[in-house]
Amino acid sequence: MATATVTATDPTTGLAYDTGGAGTPVVLLHGMTFDRRTWRPVLDELDGAVRSIAVDLPGHGDSGGRPARLEDVAAQTHRLLGSLGVERPVVVGHSMAAVVAALYGAAYPARGIVLVDQATEVLPFARTLHRIAPMLRGPAFHQVWPAIEESFGLDRIPDPATRALVRGAHKVEQDVVLGYWDQVLGTDPAELQSWLDAKAAGIRVPCLAVLGRSATDGERRRFDAMPDVQVEEWAGDGHFVHLADPERFATRLRAFVGHCDRAA
Repeated sequence: MATATVTATDPTTGLAYDTGGAGTPVVLLHGMTFDRRTWRPVLDELDGAVRSIAVDLPGHGDSGGRPARLEDVAAQTHRLLGSLGVERPVVVGHSMAAVVAALYGAAYPARGIVLVDQATEVLPFARTLHRIAPMLRGPAFHQVWPAIEESFGLDRIPDPATRALVRGAHKVEQDVVLGYWDQVLGTDPAELQSWLDAKAAGIRVPCLAVLGRSATDGERRRFDAMPDVQVEEWAGDGHFVHLADPERFATRLRAFVGHCDRAA
């Protein structure tokens, strides 16, 4: 039987979180402009099979603070987990937070990492942002954003209740978006990719990538460089691949956690 969920805010980091279940610790990090509520369908399917910690990133949901570099978000997450007595978690990140999960796995003790519809290839995305940077930084932001949001593919989430949940957890603030994209916009795209590749070279733990599309050639090259990687391409499920079929995702996640436990 699943244990009760505890909701709290860590006084040191200001990060809000929900935790419940028992067993291997699994940290769940949401994408930018959303919050930890988006993990509820997956948590319902996990039904307490792991010790889940769903976190609101800085400047999102109930968490305090301002946008931060993704390395700093990984460090804050590590401090939060230390206060909870969590060692060597499986860190799951969706979208932008997948990079946080990768950085966490490269820098801190972990059992494994899960990248949800985002790998460690950022070059094409960075180039796109650089092209539209003047609009993002100015009053045209809200004219540009709908095209970005359309790429999320929220309409590919088949369950109306889940779609409503995700939309309710969605909040777009220009300063938050620009804060999280500051490193991307302020760094040459090729240099940013080289920096991330160097960081990702430190990942020695198992990695599961679940994509709602086919992997790009650049993603495949980077996956091939990892010592223990499993790649799922659920073509057609879109950016919210974990919510297109939460039961399927939860089943796959449980199997990967078992793999991580055996590897550990």
